[in-house]
Amino acid sequence: DTGEKGFLRTLSVVDEAGLDRIGTYLNAEEPRYHIEDINGIKVGMICYTYETEDEDLAIKSLNGIRLNENTTNLVNTFSYLRLEEFYAELAGHLAAMEADGAQASVLFIHWGNEYQTKENDHQRAMAQAICDLGVDVIVGGHPHVVQPVELLTAQNDPDHITVCLYSMGNAVSNQRVERMPSYDGYTEDGVL
Repeated sequence: DTGEKGFLRTLSVVDEAGLDRIGTYLNAEEPRYHIEDINGIKVGMICYTYETEDEDLAIKSLNGIRLNENTTNLVNTFSYLRLEEFYAELAGHLAAMEADGAQASVLFIHWGNEYQTKENDHQRAMAQAICDLGVDVIVGGHPHVVQPVELLTAQNDPDHITVCLYSMGNAVSNQRVERMPSYDGYTEDGVL
């Protein structure tokens, strides 16, 4: 929300703290995913956020704010209007993660409708398509409330199961009651 300066400063602060970044980059050459050895299992992780639609599709908009030409290609994004492009891109990254040794995959995804305690039709359809691509775990966020967990079976491989957590709710948030359509307390909850 603070433009290019805030975008780049956030990446710098994360790097200085020694944390791994997934989904945002300082330059276009950085890998679009991260592989972490967790108790002897190499887990490939990737993160995407949805684009808010803009009349100029060459420049991405996130949360209604246009990225500039310096940052537009430094974020993993998808458009609800061009999901086939997203699935093709994700399939390529999954293949690259596997080639790099990943034994399991996790997709962190920013999607859904704020304050809705149930996933929407887009989330359900996308989760199934992502499961069919072979992702093992989907961890969703954005609604600011906890949404259901579901086990999905791939339509193209009945042996492949994906755990899908549609929304983790809030861990820390500055949700303001006066800006919410109604207050029911669900924004006080988080999976962690």
